[in-house]
Amino acid sequence: TVALLCMFVGRPDPVEPQTIDLVAQGRQALDADRVDDAIAVFEKAGAADANDPAALAWLGSAQVRKARTAPFFDRAGWVRKGFNTLDEAVERFPNAFIVYMVRGLTAVNVPAMFNKTAGAVKDLSTVVAMREKNPPVVPDAVMPTVFLNLGLAYKKNVQSDEARATWEKGKTLYPAAPETQAIEKELRSL
Repeated sequence: TVALLCMFVGRPDPVEPQTIDLVAQGRQALDADRVDDAIAVFEKAGAADANDPAALAWLGSAQVRKARTAPFFDRAGWVRKGFNTLDEAVERFPNAFIVYMVRGLTAVNVPAMFNKTAGAVKDLSTVVAMREKNPPVVPDAVMPTVFLNLGLAYKKNVQSDEARATWEKGKTLYPAAPETQAIEKELRSL
């Protein structure tokens, strides 16, 4: 799914193949928890194509993740820097699902003290709405992750009914997706 997420960036102009490869490499580094490497690769991708929404969005997400390993007093600064980058991605590329998805996924995973849960609900709901309005704009492959995390955002926001409805919809639409097991586990926990 890394390659799929990198290829489908929802933008009208063509994405440079080099940038797609760099974003995929950055995602692999991020998935392997090599955050510094990921940041460097996403910065290189952004330099190669300043109009690539995926490169900018994933850079912001990696910057937020950097807070986990940064010195204690630098952690909040990394979260702020990352969300500033994510906000810039949304401002610059308002029609690209990837910027909302990455910002929403990132927001779901930060501690509640950063007050990003309502933003996660809004961003991930935007991705669902984009998919419903124009299905080709948002690839099928990302939707199970979106439904899982939108439900988590609702749960974190103490909206159990909305979480249940979201997870039920995701489970119904994507019964064979690997995320369905996590969705079922979450539904049992409500």
